[in-house]
Amino acid sequence: MNEIRKKILIIGGLGFIGKNLYLSLVQDGHAVTMLTHTMRDEGDGFVTPEVKEHILSGSILDKAFLEEALASYDVIFSLAGSSGAADSIKDPYHDLDTNLKGHLNILEACKKINPKVLLIFPSTRLVYGKPDTETVSEQHPLRPESIYAIHKITTEQYYLMYYHLYGIRSIIYRVANPYGPYQRFGSNHYGILNWFIHKAIHREKIELYGDGSQVRDFIHIQDVIKLFKISMDNERIVGRIFNVGSGKGTSLIQAAKAISTCVPETNIVLKAWPEIDQKIETGDYISDITLVNNETGWQPLINIEDGIRETIAFYQRKVT
Repeated sequence: MNEIRKKILIIGGLGFIGKNLYLSLVQDGHAVTMLTHTMRDEGDGFVTPEVKEHILSGSILDKAFLEEALASYDVIFSLAGSSGAADSIKDPYHDLDTNLKGHLNILEACKKINPKVLLIFPSTRLVYGKPDTETVSEQHPLRPESIYAIHKITTEQYYLMYYHLYGIRSIIYRVANPYGPYQRFGSNHYGILNWFIHKAIHREKIELYGDGSQVRDFIHIQDVIKLFKISMDNERIVGRIFNVGSGKGTSLIQAAKAISTCVPETNIVLKAWPEIDQKIETGDYISDITLVNNETGWQPLINIEDGIRETIAFYQRKVT
């Protein structure tokens, strides 16, 4: 193992991004702690006895707890929050707590006890709403169509404001549609591509709304993790917002068919749009990743066919 270089906290460490990030950072020799509000065993083999020693239990809604917990870290990955645009409309107050108030508490705690920390916050491509252009740059107007997206925009502005007012450094990434190992399996709230893979592996129908032609920018989680890691030592990108995606579009029907080449007898079914889902559907989306490539040199390397194959293999090992 490499010499320890940074002391790192991952808030929301038992989520999809957090698990992959933890494994990669530990492999690089960093001292990593994960903060989570609940210790859930999802049957993926992640929470081993060794990993448990690096888990801190607590809530980002507990301001007193945060004022003790966030001290002394060099980098904090601020990943905590709820997923799901439709769910945020059904329960806006829950989304308010987890996706807005909690992050304000984090910033206030850092201002008080750890103002030199670097914060990295993943936002979402949903802040743009329905795109006006084939590819979407950071200059595209923000037209959120869900409580979830509104709260993400507000949280972005919190991070930028605390940087400009108090010098608390932050980097914000508007992530497209990540997929890959360790995403919570068996729920459509945590990534549509992994949800399709779950359905295929369990011989259940993959249901697509409309004709399945909706285009998404699917980015493999390991490409996202590579960007997050190089961000820890790049001062020129502090206090800024960047798109993160593959820069390529794949329709949902294409993604489902790619899964079917790896999982025989995959059943793909087209169905009518549910009312609320159709209202908040953002249409086709492809990230313009020119800015982040220019500023960091990062570019995604895993194509969707290889990424799907690897993700399927990971989950097949977990269910057999």
